[in-house]
Amino acid sequence: MSEAGTLVKASHPTVFDDSPAIRFRLPRSTWIVIGLVTVIAAVVGGAIAAAMPEKYQVTRSVLVMSGNNPNDNDTLIRSLESIIGAKHFATTLKERSGLDLTVDEISGMISTNRPVLSAVIEVSATDASLATATAVSEQISPTLQDIFENGQRSLPVEARISGPIVTEMSADPVREQVFVPWWTGVFTGGLLAFLVALAVAAFRQFRRPVITSARDLSDALDVPVLARVRAVGVDPDGSPSDAVLGMLSAIELLGADGPIHRLVVVGPSEDEERSRLVLALGCAIARDFDQPVALVDANLASGGLSRLVGKDGERGLAECLNGAVEAQAAMVDTTGSLPDPLRGLRPAAGSLSLLPAGVDRDAGLVRMRSSLTEVLSDLSGRYVVVIDGPDVPGPVPSAQLLSLADATLVVVTEGETSIRDARYTGDAMRALAGESVGAVLVQR
Repeated sequence: MSEAGTLVKASHPTVFDDSPAIRFRLPRSTWIVIGLVTVIAAVVGGAIAAAMPEKYQVTRSVLVMSGNNPNDNDTLIRSLESIIGAKHFATTLKERSGLDLTVDEISGMISTNRPVLSAVIEVSATDASLATATAVSEQISPTLQDIFENGQRSLPVEARISGPIVTEMSADPVREQVFVPWWTGVFTGGLLAFLVALAVAAFRQFRRPVITSARDLSDALDVPVLARVRAVGVDPDGSPSDAVLGMLSAIELLGADGPIHRLVVVGPSEDEERSRLVLALGCAIARDFDQPVALVDANLASGGLSRLVGKDGERGLAECLNGAVEAQAAMVDTTGSLPDPLRGLRPAAGSLSLLPAGVDRDAGLVRMRSSLTEVLSDLSGRYVVVIDGPDVPGPVPSAQLLSLADATLVVVTEGETSIRDARYTGDAMRALAGESVGAVLVQR
């Protein structure tokens, strides 16, 4: 620091840029939703599979013989498979057996399977009752024989196929219990849900693309991207201090005409990561530059920074704008109320203060344009002022705030902020902010 409340220039700033690689990324929140949908569907599928009753399957192997011509034999087998699957077959079987079942129930119980290039048809009858499945199975071969013989009665004797058409290969059918394993339901339900959820997310990403790289952000905002930093608290082994200090030195040399007294941080949409980054900036400046820092929660729409340090609902900026309290009197020390990810950046006691958003925020919005200059003037010269600004564009008036800034940062979260919202922010910044503007991409 060269003087009270002023950031000193660093000697080696680096403007961040990345390769023009094309990537398709979904935000972490979307992956969380996809994962939850997958787990829920897997649990439901497993429960449905476990609740399904066990059934009995009676299978008979039927040998089909029609002569020495293989082509005729294959044609006959295919015809018999079609006959067995038709409702006429179930109707005839019901008439022969007198079973107390509907034609649709009988038709649904019967299934066929033919090994490749085989003259054998495996015909199965499946039902929750072994007796019913056995009764239906016993009528399959006689019914098939009757249908085939009835179809030949109108033919001359010499044109009929002689001999038995179907012959059971075993006197005793195969009886077995069949059921759907619970893990099959889990796998099937989870896989289907994952694929559907992923397709929906990809479609939404296609319809509403998001920022996935520094190049996307630079094109959307039309301002230089100063850094890509990890979201505070995501990487337990990483420290945010190096990234935020390098970002401050870079933005100063990019366009500031003089020392930076007020740094304003804004974004396209409500984002807790932005408030975390503002808090990390304040901690790093207060600890490493040994100068008092005043954090101002100017986002009167949500008060995200105040909520982050547990000061939501206390008097602050809104009351200062209304003239109810002086800014210095409303300042609260936050060195003892930092969230866990920032405990390692804790500065000396009393060196980091916060002006909360306040209580009567609606009234503060009305006075934002007329009284903000006076409020910030009370803090200038005493502190380095880092302001957690509102969404731009948004419901909170931001023209006065941006005009008072010595430097402005636009913070965008990778994979979550839409390109459309970033473009709106870029248009607003060109109309309202000065030349000292840069962007930061937060990687989650």
